[in-house]
Amino acid sequence: MGVLFAALTACGGKKDESTGLEVSEDIQSQLIQSAQSAVEAIVVMDDETIQSYLESEDAFSVSAMEAWQGSRDELGAYVSMGDAALETDKEMITVTIPTKFEKEEALFTITFDKKYAATSMGIDIQYTMGTKLQRAGMNTLMGVGIVFLMLIFLSFLIYLFKFIPAIADKFKKSEAAPQKTAPAAETAPAAAPALVQEEELVDDGELVAVIAAAIAASENTSTDSFVVRSIRKSNKRNWQRA
Repeated sequence: MGVLFAALTACGGKKDESTGLEVSEDIQSQLIQSAQSAVEAIVVMDDETIQSYLESEDAFSVSAMEAWQGSRDELGAYVSMGDAALETDKEMITVTIPTKFEKEEALFTITFDKKYAATSMGIDIQYTMGTKLQRAGMNTLMGVGIVFLMLIFLSFLIYLFKFIPAIADKFKKSEAAPQKTAPAAETAPAAAPALVQEEELVDDGELVAVIAAAIAASENTSTDSFVVRSIRKSNKRNWQRA
């Protein structure tokens, strides 16, 4: 393969500087034959050979291997090669070679500079109408699928909106609950003195009856003669008798 690429650049010795890019028929024929030989060598390369040229320092070799590596899976096995065409302009010479493969057809394009040195190679796959329709159908299907998934996602988001008020109310209740229980916790201990105070209150009528009965029993008299004017507590525990 190295000799083949060298052949693509070896034609430079036949260039007439006075003619510029007005390439003679002999040079055109040599450039076409060199390009065809390069294509025939490239399409039958194995992975190991391709990798070795990818790692080389030759720009044309790397360009050719990258182009072939990105297209060969879609093209399939090599079948035949058509008639090559050569075109020139002020800067370069272009050789185009139609090639037929098992799956698709392709155009190999090899460019040369003013010194007839090969600079790059490109591969343009010529998809059949069936392949184009199939690819278009796949693209359409993928587009519709993406739109459908987006609609499902948006519908799910809209469905979740109805839960937002309930969640907001739940957060409000959880924030308000501590404020309601706090005053009850503070006033609970104050209930005990009030209860004790109520227990210390004594009905005056009952107390009078008990005292009168006790005095009457001790003096063997009737309680009818007793008149109670007032009863009040005293720290000295003194009682007045009417």
